Amino acid sequence: MPPGEQPNKPLPPPRQVRLPRHHLRSLANDLQSLHHSPPQPRAPTRPIDVVCISDTHGTRPLVPPRDLILHAGYLTQWGTFSEVQAQLAWLSAQPHTHKVIIAGNHDLLLDSDFRVKHPLRWEEAIKAARSTEEEAVADEKSEQDLDWGGVGYLRNTSTTLAFGDRTLTIYGSPLTHQHGLSAHQHPKDQDVWSYAIPPNTDILLTHGPPWGHLDGFKKSGCPFLTREVVRSQPRLVVFGHIHVGYGSEERVFDTVGRAHEGIVGGWAGWWSITTMAAAVAWGRVIPQRWRSRVRRTTFVNAAVVEGWEQYEVKHDAVIVTI
Repeated sequence: MPPGEQPNKPLPPPRQVRLPRHHLRSLANDLQSLHHSPPQPRAPTRPIDVVCISDTHGTRPLVPPRDLILHAGYLTQWGTFSEVQAQLAWLSAQPHTHKVIIAGNHDLLLDSDFRVKHPLRWEEAIKAARSTEEEAVADEKSEQDLDWGGVGYLRNTSTTLAFGDRTLTIYGSPLTHQHGLSAHQHPKDQDVWSYAIPPNTDILLTHGPPWGHLDGFKKSGCPFLTREVVRSQPRLVVFGHIHVGYGSEERVFDTVGRAHEGIVGGWAGWWSITTMAAAVAWGRVIPQRWRSRVRRTTFVNAAVVEGWEQYEVKHDAVIVTI
């Protein structure tokens, strides 16, 4: 060691930060890991293949031909008429039996209230997207001038589609909580979701993710939406918006699943631990053949692009069979 140099002091141990409700969440996670999930419902005799995509931002990813295609918004980069129309033409040309879309917060054309309230934001989007004289003329048109072709559009509405002797009911909404100045948004602390999903909904199509489900490292999803999903328990929840959350996961919202979701989501307390413990014990002593069948809910973040402004297709469409 050179003269005068101080020996390296050992670093202090890392500080462990315990967030509020840490013990409650930890115990809920432990109980969840001990739970034996109930049996699944029997598979339908006529399966339906659903192709899920989102956040195309004007790109045209490969879409495998199946029964149904769902697009969870962010059709465009700037939200102009020419961009929306180009995506509709591309989707309409696909061979799927049904095609259903919602808007995302970049799709300004499809939110007339936003454009009226923020005309400068709309003008900036048109200027940024405009590259030809033809597009300049097209972007003077409104949502009413769109040619939807064979594409169904949902905005806080439902549709029921037939696939032979089966039907699927889809509820779609473009709503996301506020971040920047974009369309179809609501204040972060405003509950727009309680009892919004109609009974017997098979598929929920939203732009933003539910909190805690494929919503990125910062958990950027909406907790009100999570609570509504737990209440309504659709078979499939498709969304995008958070590009890094791409993927799929499955949950069971039986007694244990509902209580666990409430505890980690912050709307349930210590009493739910008692409920969880009793249900876990019951599930471990009762044979599977005696237990009621409970359907699963599949979550899909179908964002196909990565990047910011220079979007590149990095991910495949997600296919779910229901």
